[in-house]
Amino acid sequence: MTDREPWPEDVRPLRDALDAVLRGSALLRHLGGELVDWGPGWAEARLPTGSAFGNLAGTVHGGIVGSVADAAFEAACNSYGRVALAAALSAHFTAPAALGTVLTATAAEVGRGRRIASYRVDVVDGDGVRVAWFQALAHRTSRWHLGEARWPPDWRERY
Repeated sequence: MTDREPWPEDVRPLRDALDAVLRGSALLRHLGGELVDWGPGWAEARLPTGSAFGNLAGTVHGGIVGSVADAAFEAACNSYGRVALAAALSAHFTAPAALGTVLTATAAEVGRGRRIASYRVDVVDGDGVRVAWFQALAHRTSRWHLGEARWPPDWRERY
């Protein structure tokens, strides 16, 4: 998995501008969640749950668990500035999440090529129990958030 590497100084102002883009997830905001932190190839999102997020068994609905996982994945795969879109998201539920818990999803890059990148996303409840993990695949486009010309050529070549 990706180490949480620091941002190079020459792209730090772009990181700050990209932060506004990545924190702009309308779905996560609508659900009451937040992007906690992110960096090159990784991200963490948090989502408090309540009765509106319940399933028929009285626990957090899998779609809600998947939504917070997808939000972390979305931020992680777009974190280099290149526009990336989900190509696949495979869920593996490991424990029920109690209603009222806070879910935390952490996405980490496993591998990255020019056009495809893979991620693992772990979702834990407020007690740190893993409730699910996801395998995610991103399609990396040739477009760049903030405009391609703003990113240094060596950054664009590397990422």
